[in-house]
Amino acid sequence: MNKLLEIKNLSLTRNDYCIFSNINLDIQEGQLINIYGKNGSGKTSLLKILAGITECTDGEMIYHNSFDKSLKRTYIGHKYGVKNNLTAYENLYYSLDTHKDKQTILDALETYKMIDYKDSLIKHLSHGQQKRVSLMKIIMNYAHLYLIDEPYSSLDEDGIKIFNETTYGLLSSGASVVITNHTEVNNIFTNTINYKI
Repeated sequence: MNKLLEIKNLSLTRNDYCIFSNINLDIQEGQLINIYGKNGSGKTSLLKILAGITECTDGEMIYHNSFDKSLKRTYIGHKYGVKNNLTAYENLYYSLDTHKDKQTILDALETYKMIDYKDSLIKHLSHGQQKRVSLMKIIMNYAHLYLIDEPYSSLDEDGIKIFNETTYGLLSSGASVVITNHTEVNNIFTNTINYKI
């Protein structure tokens, strides 16, 4: 396995309050990192730093294997990132970062068992269904590194199974996945690191 990204002594302070400090973590290709901890521990903030949305106060991220800051990343936030007045299909269409391929969208809807809701407005879907639409963006857009904030929240047992199966496929292809969670993840993926924050 090749190292994708090395995180060294990462710290974040806001308004003189330390969110976290001295985070050290290696992310390998084909590896899932589960960042877990209690509410307010800084899990989402760390994920946003990895996504390039937020800047750290101290520390550095070292890119390996010919990668640099143009590393292809896909970030899925906890608040779904979908537009209420667009349909499920329209949300997915506008989330495609390259070609607007109808079949790619239909395949994602089929995978998450949401094809019957493709023309439904997001605001008329349940939280679990909205979460499924959000997670479909992962399997529609290629990336080296997928960053997903609390993927298991709002999902039922079937949704969790689909997410685990699609994530296994990403890892098998050599992509890296970083998720946040409240507990450890064990006995699901073959190459998992649980990192408590």
